[in-house]
Amino acid sequence: MEPSDDVVTNIRDSWEAENDAFGRVYESILGITEFTRHDEIAEVARCAPNTAKKHLRRLNQMGIAEFRNPGRALMFRRNDAYLEWREVTQIADDHSVQDLAERVRELEATEAELKEEFGVEGPDTASVYRSDSDRPTHELMQAIGTWNGIQRDIRLYEAARQLQQNDGRLISAFVATPTDDHASSESQ
Repeated sequence: MEPSDDVVTNIRDSWEAENDAFGRVYESILGITEFTRHDEIAEVARCAPNTAKKHLRRLNQMGIAEFRNPGRALMFRRNDAYLEWREVTQIADDHSVQDLAERVRELEATEAELKEEFGVEGPDTASVYRSDSDRPTHELMQAIGTWNGIQRDIRLYEAARQLQQNDGRLISAFVATPTDDHASSESQ
């Protein structure tokens, strides 16, 4: 059953009243996966095209939106890397380094089982039409889908572990300290 037009209008009006234009443009761009003209995004965000353009440019500078300018049209879409980064930081906030390392080990063990079962290195080359498997095709398809998710989770949890372990950086800071020989030659 579809909601009535009145219900939809009330929800939209409430959303508009509770969010300023920037908030509406931000929430709108998070749902846009294909490059879309700024004036179409303005319609979704219920604001003027120039307002949407201004906020979309700001979101692009922040790394939240991607920008393309084919001809005269200004087109934007969400930056999936931004969403992934948000997910990594949330995982890092919710778990200890030890928990993250353990989760990566568990995921890698499951992935190793799938590699052995399918006889390939990754889900992209795995086939559901294996002649030596006793599992039904739909279960093999599900296993390949799970494998894709496992690879993504390994990447996210490992990034979160590095983030936690390196004080909010994915790459640890290298602090150069002079060696005794170097320090003594400088003082001469």
